[in-house]
Amino acid sequence: MKVRFLLVLCAVLFLFTACVNAQVHDRIEVFGGYSHVGYYYYPAYQGPWTLSSFNGWETSLAVKLIPHLSAEADFGGVYGAQSFNCASCPRDRIQTYMGGPRVSANLRKTNLYAHILFGGLRYKTSFGGVEGVPLFSSSATTFAMAVGGGFDLWLTRRFGARLLQADYLRNNNPVPGYFAHPGQHSNVRISTGVVFRF
Repeated sequence: MKVRFLLVLCAVLFLFTACVNAQVHDRIEVFGGYSHVGYYYYPAYQGPWTLSSFNGWETSLAVKLIPHLSAEADFGGVYGAQSFNCASCPRDRIQTYMGGPRVSANLRKTNLYAHILFGGLRYKTSFGGVEGVPLFSSSATTFAMAVGGGFDLWLTRRFGARLLQADYLRNNNPVPGYFAHPGQHSNVRISTGVVFRF
């Protein structure tokens, strides 16, 4: 009787330890890859709202708090076309840093998730530098929010591909376009890349 009890107790402890280790090992998720931002701005003396394309990178870290709920930190840097009326100026640059909750659901080797992120967006642009006009740079950091989600395909337990992430990116940065309407900017961000799980 005691031997059977000890065997059952050992089996329960072994399964419990295995489950804990699996949860710990699968608790952290790291993403890195390509990001495209379609950024709308309104040149105050020209109009109308204009779409500018930015391409660059994005990385994120998600830590599982409880099943299906994680805390996520997200960082990105994308680069756009040349600044207004200045072919020799550095390209416009957008940097984002946000964080917030993520909910997810697993379906076999596919992971579907949705998140809402809050933080900041920094827009930097340059103008002048032609026809004797000095080159000036301008930048501003404002509040930003991203709402969206995506899905991952896990190729192994530790490695997967983020097939698509799509976000509605909202901010009110006044810098783009040199003269810009300081209203809300409704933008779209699309990302893809690789995911690692630890």
